[in-house]
Amino acid sequence: MVTAAQITHMMEGGMVADALGVPVEFSRRGTYHVTGMQGHGTYDQPAGSWSDDSSLTLCLMENVNESGDFANLFDKMAAYTRGRYTPRGVMFDIGHTTHNAIARFLAGTPPLDCGDTAPDTNGNGALMRIAPLALVLLTEDDAAERRQVISDTTRLTHAHVRSIIGSVLFVELLRALLRGETLADALGPVFQQVANSGFPAHEIAYYRRLAAPAFGQTPPAAIRSSGYVVDTLEAAIWVNLRSRSFQETALTAVNLGDDTDTVAQIAAMLYGAGHPEMTIPQEWSGQLMRTTLDRQIIAHFAKRYAEP
Repeated sequence: MVTAAQITHMMEGGMVADALGVPVEFSRRGTYHVTGMQGHGTYDQPAGSWSDDSSLTLCLMENVNESGDFANLFDKMAAYTRGRYTPRGVMFDIGHTTHNAIARFLAGTPPLDCGDTAPDTNGNGALMRIAPLALVLLTEDDAAERRQVISDTTRLTHAHVRSIIGSVLFVELLRALLRGETLADALGPVFQQVANSGFPAHEIAYYRRLAAPAFGQTPPAAIRSSGYVVDTLEAAIWVNLRSRSFQETALTAVNLGDDTDTVAQIAAMLYGAGHPEMTIPQEWSGQLMRTTLDRQIIAHFAKRYAEP
């Protein structure tokens, strides 16, 4: 049974992992070693600052809490660019593809036409915000309906099918974990389910390493942790297949380098979905910059989607 506490820990764990990664984003693997919360670095932000990963996730959660439409969600993402949903009222990070989609919406483009369809815009900007849909769709038994919701929510900013496939894989994995499956057991069946869903075979092939039974034994040097959607999802899953605690998950992800905050946030969400008993180290949660707004959004969302 998914409890409000698990949902809260899952979302807060993602924020903590995001904040752990912020100071070293874009750093090359092996040139640093993070062991705890620290500040400054890449964006010169105080320790505990979370980035667009958490901010855009909060936008989606509040949109869901309000039963809002996609225009409502875009309004919230636009508000993020003005400092709302941030730790200190200032946006310091946003991806180009997401920013461009917001600009198109503000210029009058219909929400579902704002996302970029170009192959070179397959970043992780939709993947980073989509985890709440796993709770929203937890009791939706129609796989086609789930794919439609995930696809439409993704294509608001990232409309290429490769990004959509990444979002569907991620949300379906989260959903399986929340239902009590292990990641090792869920990975193959979820991949096959998505592969058999009508997506182009040549696009599914970009994710084919996830279907390998020994993916978790892939050498670290063969794992890329860039902002490319395939790399990010692979890295987050790989980390979870090798880690035994939230701390190990978050720190392993952060120390992979490159897109440290997003890989860590997604890895933490996966860990939280699969571990109802998860605890976050007090020294990390205590340093996380919190706001009245983020606490309210998460509390409302957790209460709404906790199983009775």
